[in-house]
Amino acid sequence: MRTITSVIALLGAAALVGCSSDTGTETPGDETPGDEMLEPPAQGTGVQYRMNSTIEPGTEVERCQLFVAPPEGLNVNREQVRFSSGSHHVLLYATPYTEIPATTRDGTPIDATQVHDCSQGPQAYWEVNGVVAGSQSPDGNSFLGDLPEGVALKVAPGTVLLMNTHYLNSSAKPLETDARINLYTIADDEVKTEAGMLFHYNPFISVPARGTSSSQMRCTTDNDISVVRIQSHMHRRGVGYVARKVDADGKTTELYAHDRWEGVPSQEFTPFLEVKAGEALEYRCDFKNTEDRNIAQGLTTKDEMCMLIGPYFPRSKAYENCENEAGFFTPTWTGSGTSTCAEAVSCINSTPNGDDAAFYGCVVNTCANVGPQISELISCQINGGYGACDEDCSQDAEACSTCIATACGAAMEACEVATCD
Repeated sequence: MRTITSVIALLGAAALVGCSSDTGTETPGDETPGDEMLEPPAQGTGVQYRMNSTIEPGTEVERCQLFVAPPEGLNVNREQVRFSSGSHHVLLYATPYTEIPATTRDGTPIDATQVHDCSQGPQAYWEVNGVVAGSQSPDGNSFLGDLPEGVALKVAPGTVLLMNTHYLNSSAKPLETDARINLYTIADDEVKTEAGMLFHYNPFISVPARGTSSSQMRCTTDNDISVVRIQSHMHRRGVGYVARKVDADGKTTELYAHDRWEGVPSQEFTPFLEVKAGEALEYRCDFKNTEDRNIAQGLTTKDEMCMLIGPYFPRSKAYENCENEAGFFTPTWTGSGTSTCAEAVSCINSTPNGDDAAFYGCVVNTCANVGPQISELISCQINGGYGACDEDCSQDAEACSTCIATACGAAMEACEVATCD
């Protein structure tokens, strides 16, 4: 049975994750690493991060390597990415580390300055707190791209950066891989506005065996922002994607739609997409499961993802992860089923620990009308009653559950009376 504290633990781990991708059955071509690849930026204009590795025949692996940003930091105004065939993505994450760790998250000793295996997804081995750069297309259709004059994504001096690749070698011979990310920078006195990277991640994905489902999430901003471009991210069960802007009065405008989980297009905004305080970005992923097992969201290739990624300015650190200015994770999830809010709560409470697909399905299977109520209740719970229960939750599970039940009482009452009519 699920308890409030088990819900907090499960969703807390999903609040910031990354693109652990799935390359399906793609066969690498015959390109030689280095073909049409990038030369490093000229001295004083930027930095290149590069990973080379050999992928053995018939294997699928994720590889990671840690780097340290220059002591003066980086003001990134432009990015270019190239990688040899056989990969679905190359990513450069920021981490909270002030020096390269000597062990992974589980305490395993490692020289992380060298290329190493991270096939459970980079977050299983290392902490990350944002995306700096990357691409899902070997031809260079990158996340950051070009920013306007005077706008830069800032990387603090000495930040430990995590570079991640994911390759499948379905051939009969070793595959030599080469991935390069060029970050082009501007001087401190040229930076007029700091940019950020939207990294909206929907933890509520559940696709039944041989079935279909949709996952939708809305993130409301507390500040005016300008969005430069957006991209989706899904794994191979993704068969549809749509992103919309939601005005303060609830009017929606479609921004971006496609049906591709690989070779993902980006949507450029000219002029930039203006999202005012109180407005929102909303996106939906449609999934089709051809396997004989249920599939939930998660970090590995066996799981699914539903994300909206893109650069914007001025930076609102909280909104990058769909948080409000108080730092609380506060999305609105809209289900695609017929369950009421009260039925979803009953479903959550009766789902065994470990059955993540069933747990996430409790929310996915709600009707659209109760999205605000189930979202408010879940947000209240996973945020510890919006901070009211921090002390109790630092003590023991029973005290935490009791406090949250009280702090989120109004949200529970609203949930109990919400209907699908």
